[in-house]
Amino acid sequence: MTVLLDTNIIMDALQERRPFDAAAKEILLRAQNKEFICYFTANAATDIFYLYSKVRGLKSARQVLNFLLATYKVVSVTHEDCLNTMSMPIEDFEDALVSACAKKAEADYIISRDNKFLRKNSLVKVIEPKKFLQLCFKTKKNFIEHENGKPS
Repeated sequence: MTVLLDTNIIMDALQERRPFDAAAKEILLRAQNKEFICYFTANAATDIFYLYSKVRGLKSARQVLNFLLATYKVVSVTHEDCLNTMSMPIEDFEDALVSACAKKAEADYIISRDNKFLRKNSLVKVIEPKKFLQLCFKTKKNFIEHENGKPS
């Protein structure tokens, strides 16, 4: 199985954004353990570096990005991808580009928390992190948390 992670999933894990971080961390760990192939887009790499450096500094951002690049795959964004995206029925250019990149990577799913993206006519099925884990790993342990951060 192959997935493409939307930037929000990676940032949930890195910035420990509760209550979303537990599912995001489990997805990243399972991908790191080679339970499935995991991509993120080249433009997500720049976003992650920028956002993380604002919170943790440049040195930490470089370390994190080096880890992500060594552990997961990056799908490129080309001029042709951008042009093709312009004719897609998705109004949000970024979401359309993620969709096109997921198709290029032959992903089975795009994992995202973006509610608007979840409802769009994507080229690849968009799924929430918890639903992905439940569907693909038939588990509810370790990742479902209440808003207070305690496991259910």
